[in-house]
Amino acid sequence: MLKSFALCDGKLDNKRVGTFSCDTERKTFSLRVDNSIPLADLPLSLEMLVHKGDYIFGHEDTLRWVRMRLCPPGRHNIREILSGIGLSEYDEMKMLEASGARCDRDELFIVECRDD
Repeated sequence: MLKSFALCDGKLDNKRVGTFSCDTERKTFSLRVDNSIPLADLPLSLEMLVHKGDYIFGHEDTLRWVRMRLCPPGRHNIREILSGIGLSEYDEMKMLEASGARCDRDELFIVECRDD
């Protein structure tokens, strides 16, 4: 199943700056950054991705971006962290959803796009 999320930036008044997607069956990610937003307005984590002019990213680049936002699987006390969000094992997508993709590096967050 493909899940899509609006990628928003709290620093830009919660403006949508892209789309984050996950294929939950294949466990693959993709990211599309809105190319109408000036590079200087993007947080560093996105600016580093688009600095070469690419705004659409496949699984490997997006996975690196995801892992920058999460505590690493080998972190001390990872079991307690996972338990605190209701997980028994490390799962990047579930952790990202639980945190809203928020991290201390920027003000980005994700909001699920629902087909209503």
